[in-house]
Amino acid sequence: MPISLDPSLPRSLYPLAWLVGTWEGSGALHRPGDESGDRRVEQRLECTPTEDGTLTWRSEVYVVDEAAPLPPTSVFAREDVPAPQQGSGQRRLLMRERGVWTVGDPLPGQDLAAAREAAPGSPAGMLSYGLDVAIDPTTGEDAAEASTWVGEVRGPRIQLARRDGVTNRVLETRMAGYISGRLMWLWERRGTEQHTGADADGKSPEWPGEGLIPYLSLELDRV
Repeated sequence: MPISLDPSLPRSLYPLAWLVGTWEGSGALHRPGDESGDRRVEQRLECTPTEDGTLTWRSEVYVVDEAAPLPPTSVFAREDVPAPQQGSGQRRLLMRERGVWTVGDPLPGQDLAAAREAAPGSPAGMLSYGLDVAIDPTTGEDAAEASTWVGEVRGPRIQLARRDGVTNRVLETRMAGYISGRLMWLWERRGTEQHTGADADGKSPEWPGEGLIPYLSLELDRV
């Protein structure tokens, strides 16, 4: 679906033009070891451009005490899980986030001249830009301290990672994409099976397992 570029949008935010706006939708919360199974979550997200050329991110995610939906794109769809338990439908705040997104320069190693000459909408015209995201301390059931995420945006796709400040090890990732007019995104966390004590950011989450494990998966519509 084509993106209409708002002429008032700061030029620095052109790579994130598709993300600007208000979004609502639902998805799945996965907590390793939770016998009740994956639970439904609902999110409202507001992405607002600011005069200084950054993007303000405001997100509220609520967990609903009922089984998570399993759309065709769900990363949680597995054959080895028991049938979900019936829930009460109770809705409670999982996480309230506020942050600032800053788009950097084009990443090195790209042919800028060829991208400028490419036809509009052509993959050859897509460039990867550096992306820095600063998230304030969050509130809610899964409250967390302030965090910094670094990654890139390329066309309608975003990849972000939060790393350990000492070892540079990836602790969490977020990936988002604009697909057929919908915003789909996934948040993964590294399992703590072989990780003891708090990381460099002072966090010591209980997240059993190895490697990066899905935490949240959502599909949102523009409202």
